[in-house]
Amino acid sequence: MPSTKSLFRCTLTALCAAALCLTACSGERDYAAVMAVTGATPIALREQVPAGTSLEVSGLTKQVYRFDDDSLSALAGTYVRTREVSPEGEFLGTYRYSGISLVHLLEGIAPKNEEGAAFDRPLDMAVTFVSGSGSRVDFGYGELTMVDDADAPVLAYSRTELRPNKLKKGQVYDKNRHHGPLKGLRLICPSEPDTGRYLDDVVKIVLRRPSLPAGDIPAMQRGAKCSSNALTGIRDGKGAPMSLQGVARVSIDGWVRTGHGRGYKGISSAQGYSLAGLLKRNFPGAGAGSYFLFVACDGYRVLFSGREIFETGRGKRMMLIDRMDGTTPPGGLMLGPVDDYFVDRDVWGLSHIMLLEKI
Repeated sequence: MPSTKSLFRCTLTALCAAALCLTACSGERDYAAVMAVTGATPIALREQVPAGTSLEVSGLTKQVYRFDDDSLSALAGTYVRTREVSPEGEFLGTYRYSGISLVHLLEGIAPKNEEGAAFDRPLDMAVTFVSGSGSRVDFGYGELTMVDDADAPVLAYSRTELRPNKLKKGQVYDKNRHHGPLKGLRLICPSEPDTGRYLDDVVKIVLRRPSLPAGDIPAMQRGAKCSSNALTGIRDGKGAPMSLQGVARVSIDGWVRTGHGRGYKGISSAQGYSLAGLLKRNFPGAGAGSYFLFVACDGYRVLFSGREIFETGRGKRMMLIDRMDGTTPPGGLMLGPVDDYFVDRDVWGLSHIMLLEKI
């Protein structure tokens, strides 16, 4: 004969299933039935993009892309939980969002190079998000498309407050600062320590290349064979040799390397220097608000935000690699964002790092 605990568990499962069916079949966001069963926050349910939601993607793209609520609903959705803290360190609450990963969105957008571009891939592009009121935040293209799913920023269209389930009778929980439905699309950045690059009511995304100050950096030479054993740092158009003195040595084992274009490349070990430490040593005063263009001796280049390098977990593991699998990499020095999903931001033959105070 089943135990009382087993019967309770079966009854709870059946009630949850019934509540889910009731909600799904009615087409309403009726969480009350689910809350009555769980006694806490509603469980995750499929959400629809609200009617009237729209988004435009333009700039260095092969066409202007316009999405309405139907086309956004057709994209793969995701759930993300956040613990939000303001840039000033104030706790803003805990939430669960329904949304669209920027990886899913941007992989369907075809970038376009301007005539005479010094590089023929979008990895040196900036991506600017613009709100209905004109506010904006900037990212590097690679930090939206090369990261893994857990770290990818999301355009959210629905938000649910997460609340504790052990409150005493009559106790009011007032730690969540955001209430009610979202206005339009909210950009959320789950891997970042605060909401500095969150943005409400996103209506436009613009791909563009930042203007570069004067500075001697290699032009793209596809297929060129070259190597680099020293770095030049460029700030305000002035170049100078970069120093490794005092920069911490770091290493990684079991690094699974796959490329976006050519697939599996190996499982490697690597040794080198902390990238964050290298940049702090050679660009005093640069930080989360800065941007860095990394350029190889053959002109291959990628743009990174200081925010990603200095304030995310994956940024703190980024390396300047000088040894891989027991030997010097073929191009000499190598940029290693080792937590990326794809290795396309690994810059072989790294020769120049340009600081951009703004893009």
